[in-house]
Amino acid sequence: MSDTETPIPTPDRHVLIAGGGASGMTCALFLARAGLTVTVLDQNRSILKRGLLHNYPGVPPVVGNDWLAYTKGLLDGFDKVSWFNGRINALKATENGFVAETGGDPIAGDLLVIASGQTPTPFIDGLGLDTVDPIQPYVQTNIVVDKWGKTNVEGVYACGVVAGFPSQAVITAGTGAMVAIGIINGLRGEFWVDHDEV
Repeated sequence: MSDTETPIPTPDRHVLIAGGGASGMTCALFLARAGLTVTVLDQNRSILKRGLLHNYPGVPPVVGNDWLAYTKGLLDGFDKVSWFNGRINALKATENGFVAETGGDPIAGDLLVIASGQTPTPFIDGLGLDTVDPIQPYVQTNIVVDKWGKTNVEGVYACGVVAGFPSQAVITAGTGAMVAIGIINGLRGEFWVDHDEV
């Protein structure tokens, strides 16, 4: 892009991401870099905390908890990213988007990304999402998605293990990036690529 070109702005939308593991945080990172505001709803239950990553290209083996802390540090550098640390009681559709009920003040957003991993997901029951039985052990349900992570409910996306992808962090992180790009493409009306220039 030349110095005189102006990137197409991303319409102002607030995205709720239910899950703070590899897929949720990667989705948040891509969305924040594109200028969207994001709230990550994290119950601190990512299985990645117990992992040692030997299959992440470009980095030496890393303890999952360290990867999560590093990525959260990246996200903390964006003023458009906020965090809710605690239990999600319910996710509900509203007239204007979605609300996370947490026991405190409800947290509202225009779009919703479910990135809850293998964690039991009773909080999605009221959304009317299409689900299928999972093939991975320890996973209770999978949300049916298209190739960009869209569900059958307008404005709701899913990524990572809960969307039926294998539990390797490198794969789930990639699905979080894919969902973010799908959201951004839809909002901008053209294909968007997250590139840095050297």
